[in-house]
Amino acid sequence: MKFLLKLCAVIALFCWAKWGAQNMGNYSVTKITQDDGLSQGSNYFWFEDRKGFVWLTCNDALNRYDGSSVKVYNLKYFFKNCPALQQGYGFAEDGKHLYIGSTRGLYIYNYQLDEFILVDIYKEFSKNKTAIPIGFADGRIWLFNEAYQLVSFDVTTQKITLEAQIPIEPLKSVHIYYNDGNVFYFRMPFLDKHRNICFIGTKEVVTYGLDSKKINFPLLQFKTDPAVILQSAAYDEKDDALYLGTADHGLFVLKDHYQTLNQRQKSLKRIGGIAAHQDKVVLMSNRTLFIFDKELKNGSPFHGGFERAFNFRFDQIGRLWFCDDGQGEIIIDFRGAMLKNTTDATDPLMMSFRQRGVSDFTELPDHSILINSSAVFNPEKFSVKKFVPDRSSYYTNSRGRSYSNPYTREIWMFENSTSDHQYKIIVFDENLNPQTSYTFDNGEMGKHQHMVNFKDSPSVFSFSTGLYLLNTFTGKFEKIKSIPDQNPFYINILSDKRMAISYLNGDMTLVKREDKNSYKVIGRILPKVQSFYIQEDVKNSQYWVGTNQGVYLLDKDFRKVKVFDSNNGLAGTYIYGILLDDFGKLWCSHQRGLSSIDTRTHIISNYDKEDGIQYWDFNNRGFLKTSDGVLYFGGVKGFNYFKPPLKLSSFYRPEIYIDEVLINNRRYVSPKGINFLKELNLKYDENNISIRALIKDLEHGSQRSMMYRIRNIDQVWKKMSRKTPLNLNSLAPGMYEIEFGITDKFTGKVLSQKLIKISIDKVFYQTFLFWIILGSLFSGALILLVSRWEFIKQKNEFKEKMALESQRNKITADLHDDIGSTLSSLQINSMVAGELIDKQKIQDAQKVLRNIEDQSRKLSENMSDIVWSLKPNNDSLMTLSTRIRNIASEILGNTDIDYKINIDESIDNEIVDFSIKKNIILIAKEALNNVVKYSKSNQVSIDLKKNESHHILQIKDQGIGFDLSEIKGNGIGNMKKRTLEMNGVFELESQNGTRIKILIPRFRD
Repeated sequence: MKFLLKLCAVIALFCWAKWGAQNMGNYSVTKITQDDGLSQGSNYFWFEDRKGFVWLTCNDALNRYDGSSVKVYNLKYFFKNCPALQQGYGFAEDGKHLYIGSTRGLYIYNYQLDEFILVDIYKEFSKNKTAIPIGFADGRIWLFNEAYQLVSFDVTTQKITLEAQIPIEPLKSVHIYYNDGNVFYFRMPFLDKHRNICFIGTKEVVTYGLDSKKINFPLLQFKTDPAVILQSAAYDEKDDALYLGTADHGLFVLKDHYQTLNQRQKSLKRIGGIAAHQDKVVLMSNRTLFIFDKELKNGSPFHGGFERAFNFRFDQIGRLWFCDDGQGEIIIDFRGAMLKNTTDATDPLMMSFRQRGVSDFTELPDHSILINSSAVFNPEKFSVKKFVPDRSSYYTNSRGRSYSNPYTREIWMFENSTSDHQYKIIVFDENLNPQTSYTFDNGEMGKHQHMVNFKDSPSVFSFSTGLYLLNTFTGKFEKIKSIPDQNPFYINILSDKRMAISYLNGDMTLVKREDKNSYKVIGRILPKVQSFYIQEDVKNSQYWVGTNQGVYLLDKDFRKVKVFDSNNGLAGTYIYGILLDDFGKLWCSHQRGLSSIDTRTHIISNYDKEDGIQYWDFNNRGFLKTSDGVLYFGGVKGFNYFKPPLKLSSFYRPEIYIDEVLINNRRYVSPKGINFLKELNLKYDENNISIRALIKDLEHGSQRSMMYRIRNIDQVWKKMSRKTPLNLNSLAPGMYEIEFGITDKFTGKVLSQKLIKISIDKVFYQTFLFWIILGSLFSGALILLVSRWEFIKQKNEFKEKMALESQRNKITADLHDDIGSTLSSLQINSMVAGELIDKQKIQDAQKVLRNIEDQSRKLSENMSDIVWSLKPNNDSLMTLSTRIRNIASEILGNTDIDYKINIDESIDNEIVDFSIKKNIILIAKEALNNVVKYSKSNQVSIDLKKNESHHILQIKDQGIGFDLSEIKGNGIGNMKKRTLEMNGVFELESQNGTRIKILIPRFRD
């Protein structure tokens, strides 16, 4: 008997599998794993809130998913004065806060501040702190614990009330690893549409009325097998139906406010999870995932990959979410991907597409699609069948090619080789019945490449040896000799009876059909470029060409207008197929997915795995546009099909939110919440800013892109990476208006959503106040300097007056001492000379007169020196250097002494003090006179130079010298005296001649 039961179960599963293979429909599978940011591969509680987030509880932390990214709440700063939440148990929300259960109490999450607090709900009622939320009603969160004590928590007053003791056997533990094979969270309590809280035990269903405060037992009114063990439950609010999964008795459905009970699918065992939504019921039975209709009559199993699934939930748009234990979260969208595909199909024929790839499409008369000449795909039912069930040759004909003739509604199929060189062409009528056949010699004609049909002319065939026409009367192929080129690849039909024929390793050739059997070459298209396909845009009088270097846009005369390749955003450049849709876009397949180009704006959109492409690489010639505008592209792991235009029509409103702001690598906390941040006013050194902005869209978040711009500086939008924040480093002082927007690849438009104004203060020296202070200081300093200058000027004028007075006194003294004494001497000598003459002492009188003559001459010279020293240096004849040269010439000119004069004439402009000039002249005269009188030298040098600190006068002879200890007369003493008057230094040497050196300071007070 047990064997028969097992056999029946296997047969039932087989029948379900067969049904599912034919009727599951197109669906897509998305995974959220640790690679996407999940903290752990297993999660036990799922919740979709009204803010547009999905929350998942894992053993280590709470996770939040926004449609494209995962945020893990495991850091201390998220939790205000409480430990971080690890494993959570259940969710509830009230619009402002999210409530998460735990073994420590109730965690309350503040959406605005992005932080948690912890409340000990059962402090007054139980030793254990476990609190598990059920739902929100009457301004209160309703909770239970292991003992099934029902408690309410008033979200406004924080009042906690013990409402009732639910008569269900207490839980030994809520820990996920301690469940005795009957997991409580598979049958969580819930609030029904009649304001009852429903609890499900292993043997009973208990309701508590929020209005009546009464406890009821709905199952007691029905006669059920006492051996029934309840393992899972799900409530469908729309149909007011409670689905109860059992261990050995299939499924029970309580409806009509718990007044009717039906048992379904009795053969199902160990139903360990249920979810219901709209037209589907999902359940897990014996490690097999089943999808049923609402009546639980028709169902199908998912084969492979979902044996460890649990925690089933439907979101608001009907997608199924569940945990693939240890692997992450699975999302099944029963509507399929936007770019529909067969990659997740379990039917053997569809799996063959994934294994062998798809390179050939043909539209059949009933609008189904013949794929690879072997299988017929029905896009409406998402089903596939063999082309001819009783002939396996078609099924294995995966690399043959087929063509439909829209004028005769025939299907021409090229089969694989039937002998060494003989290939067969079978022609089917519109009912897919074989009508006739032809053969061709592959050794003679080469490999078949393509075929096109015409309404009033024979079909044209391309083989590697050239182009051929088929004589249907004789069954023979006739070569088109007017087109002699070898290796034609693809025949593109254009308007005005033209064809563009692509050649392997050759130029695309433009051919015109002159009559039924006559063709003429009329030009070349894109010479020296390997071109494959061309699409004619009749409306815009232009052509699009797919090549091995990207897509070329040509004008009506086939002249190049623009090239689309990796340089301007095309993801792939080796084009496998191109199609123009009916809405102004060119679609192309390549080695990096699919792309579209807007024929008007030239905006490029690239489609990848997130959009549902079968795989990165597509196949050459594997493309088709059907009569109703559906596009097909075949690739190495199946195919994609879709009907343009494509656009995102999301149930969820896409929204940009600010998740985190760092200033100088420190987290910025806004009192109103970081997502409500409008302005940032920062100091000048707080100029390294990182803004983590994210897109919230549970349906299409991964297909939308974040854009930003600094609006008051640059109007160009820039794309942001999803995984890295916007980093603004070393900002200069000023105002920055950071604007964030959303775009998608379907429209290319940017929708602005959020603006943050950042103000960086200026450094103090850049502020207006600083410049006022600096201006004041400068003005004060200027006034001080002017006053000081005036003071110094007055002081210098006073000094000059004093110096002038001193000079006058000096001149007076000189005149008195020198000239006065000389005049007195002249007077005395004149009197003496007169007396001698009277006494007739003529010789003595002559001596006195000669002395008077010498005194007069010296007096004249001294007067000349004094007058000269008082004159300015404006006249070159009155300069110091000139005066020294004149003196040297006067004293030495009538002697046999050679003299050399070396004077730095710039000194003339530096020595302006008349007393110094006079002293220099007098010293020079005294020294030169001594040379003439005593030195017996035949050579003398006179130098007047300067260094950094002194003017230097040096007079040196080569004479006999003298003993410095036996100096007589006043000459040397006068020179020393005059040197001291100039604050100078007098040096005298008398070895091997005599050298007098005077050092006069250049700078004096």
